[in-house]
Amino acid sequence: MVRQFNAVDEVRKHPGITAGVVAVLAGVGLAVLLLNQRSGPTRYERLRERVDPRGWFDAEALRHRFDDIARGVRHGADDLTHRAAELGDYAGERAGRFSHDARARADRWLHRSGRKSRKPLKGYTKQARRYAQDAGDFARDHAKEGGALLAVATIAAAIGAAALESRRKGEGSRGFGKF
Repeated sequence: MVRQFNAVDEVRKHPGITAGVVAVLAGVGLAVLLLNQRSGPTRYERLRERVDPRGWFDAEALRHRFDDIARGVRHGADDLTHRAAELGDYAGERAGRFSHDARARADRWLHRSGRKSRKPLKGYTKQARRYAQDAGDFARDHAKEGGALLAVATIAAAIGAAALESRRKGEGSRGFGKF
C-alpha cells in the first residue's frame, strides 16, 4: 500500500520542529552572509558603527547651519528696525502735512464763509470743523501706527542684540549645538 506524502500535513503535525528548522536555516544564512564579507577582523566593530545613530548625521554641519540662521535673524532684525524707523518718520511727516493742509483748507473755508450770510456761515463752519477733526483723527491714527511699527522693530532689535550678547558671552555652542 502506497501512502501519499503531503508536506503541508507534516508541517501541521510538527510545528515546533518546523519553527526550529526555519530558525536554524535563517541563522545559517545570516552567518554565511556575515562571514562572506571581506572586512577582516574588525567585522563586529564595523557592524556596530553602522548601527550607531551618532554617526548618522553631521553635528558640525548642523552647528554651522544654526550659526547661519542666527546671523540671518540678526541681520533681518537690524534691517526691520531701520525700515520701521523710516516708515514711522514717513508716517509722521505725512500725518503732519495732511493735518496742516486740512487745517489750512478749513481756515480758507471759514474765511470765505465769513463774507457770506450767517446761515451758510454756520454750515461751512460745521463742515470745516468736521473736516479738521477728521484730519486730526487720521493724523493721530497714522502716528500711532508708525509708533507701533517702531516699537515692534525696537523689540526685534533688542531680542537680536540679546541673542548676540548671549552668544558672545558663551563663546560656545549652546542648546542646539550639543548633540
